[in-house]
Amino acid sequence: MNPDKPKSRPLEGVRVIELSHLIAGPHCCQMLADEGATVIKVEPPGGELTRHREPSRRCDEGEVTAYYASLNRNKQSIVLDLKNPDGLNVFGKLLESADVFVTNLRVSALARLGLHPEALRARYPRLIIACISGFGMNNAGEHADRAGLAMVAEAMAGATGLTRDHAGNPVWCGFALGDIMAGVSAHAGILLALRDQERLGEGHLLDIGLVECMLPMVSVALGRVQVESNHFSDFAGSNNFHGVPYGAFPAADGAVNIGCNHDQYWHRLCVAMGRPELATDERYATYLDRIKRQGEVHAITEAFTRSLTRAEIIARLSEADVPVAGILSLEEVVTDRYLRERGALIEVEDGYGGTFMLPSNVVWPGQQPSTSGVPRLAQHRDQILSNVLNMTTAEIEQIARQGAFGTPTPGEPQRTIVGSRPQCDAVTAGGSLGDGVVVL
Repeated sequence: MNPDKPKSRPLEGVRVIELSHLIAGPHCCQMLADEGATVIKVEPPGGELTRHREPSRRCDEGEVTAYYASLNRNKQSIVLDLKNPDGLNVFGKLLESADVFVTNLRVSALARLGLHPEALRARYPRLIIACISGFGMNNAGEHADRAGLAMVAEAMAGATGLTRDHAGNPVWCGFALGDIMAGVSAHAGILLALRDQERLGEGHLLDIGLVECMLPMVSVALGRVQVESNHFSDFAGSNNFHGVPYGAFPAADGAVNIGCNHDQYWHRLCVAMGRPELATDERYATYLDRIKRQGEVHAITEAFTRSLTRAEIIARLSEADVPVAGILSLEEVVTDRYLRERGALIEVEDGYGGTFMLPSNVVWPGQQPSTSGVPRLAQHRDQILSNVLNMTTAEIEQIARQGAFGTPTPGEPQRTIVGSRPQCDAVTAGGSLGDGVVVL
């Protein structure tokens, strides 16, 4: 093999049409793009929702938000007004040319546009359709077409009930875990469906709901509550499924996570804390003993951790072979040497001369350099229409006059003028990143 020859990526030649907002659909399609697929992101006039969620970097030629940049690298962008007949016609032709279609719009919104997934399945039998929603499209009962958010799915799957403070109160995890799980699940389903498409020439309709995508996260806990001899369900505290002590504890300069999911770890922790007698104390010697006295065990552990820095705690517990980690701020994550050396973080061009340090695709590590960065709004319109649909400049201009691309929001041109890289302001503060899966 020629070492100078660029490595091919496994999904080169696969064309994906993305019609999605926020996190689940975009994350799925970003993974596919990292792996070599050509992902054409169809955006509404003005751009998808996350293009306008602060904080953002601004310059004379436009802006890019941190939210959008974190989920949309290596994609091509085109704006289509799907309420316009010409825009909808172009979209249909793109689907006809594609291998995969990914959406996380509500089914009712798709139906109003004449794009109900079942209708598309009949119209394009070879197409793989991944429909991501809060509660699923079929057999959703009373939940059909409800607004879905990751935190709703996390609650309904029991995950939030397992994420508790030391007093036993449920706490939201703080990020869109349900959305990411749905995106990863859709990605896996698409890869399997591509195999069938290749062998049989057939497509699939993947009906993916956030709630069931969260269930694997709590599979061990689900099994344990069904055992008649379960000794753990009646005790309040930070957890009754993992170990005690287990979770976050304050340090002199922040906090650490400590996990004793085995009695041997507790014995080692007692030695590291300078309290070896607690390892054999009948009140704390076994997991079943400690789970009944979580408050006492937490107080003992906190008295130890509060007096030391994170680095001191990590050094002492690592020497004792007890699982421990400092709880990093996101600013610390961005600069973490271990993550950079592992290739877990990559630098992504933001489209306006700057970069973001973002998670790499761990499914295909080290093989997905950021070749095109974050697309500007409608940056690839003419390229897509001419190369994919063989449209002439005159034809593009004609459907533009007929409203196929909508009317640009003032100050937000729909096509990028290629030129020198502009200098942009730093990321502005404010706004909420939030989470979510379906809109309209």
